[in-house]
Amino acid sequence: MSENAFGRYLEQPSGEPRDVRLLRVPVRVLADARERHDELMREFALLAMHRGRADSAPARLVALTEVLGVKYGASRARPDAVVDAALAAGEDTVDLTYPATPDVVVAADLLERLMAEADEFCQSEDLLTLARTELQQRFASWYIDEFRRQLAGEEPLPWDGPVDPD
Repeated sequence: MSENAFGRYLEQPSGEPRDVRLLRVPVRVLADARERHDELMREFALLAMHRGRADSAPARLVALTEVLGVKYGASRARPDAVVDAALAAGEDTVDLTYPATPDVVVAADLLERLMAEADEFCQSEDLLTLARTELQQRFASWYIDEFRRQLAGEEPLPWDGPVDPD
């Protein structure tokens, strides 16, 4: 994949933004997933710089992460402050709302495939970061599926899994 392979994701979002509501988001599970994601992105960024190969999975993941940050910066900005406040208050869950355009689903599908590929890298022990746990994978699937479902006109489904990552 070329260095500009994600260029089309830099185009302006198409369609009217709609609110995607994530209900009963487990704050400790989200914080755990956030920490793991940040570790993985740091490690992949280092690998991508070291290897210098635009077609490697680390380079593709880093490029996609940067593209999503540019294109969906306002609409997908992580709700760190809200989640951190809920954690500090000892809350188990929080409801989050993101404005998103329908084309975010294409990028989310690609991100989901790349994260599965990242898990394979982690399982092969080529990385220091561990592969996602079963709970982290389930949470990520629910999270992305809520965008797919709601942007297709369906009502939100709250998280029905554990609220603690341990």
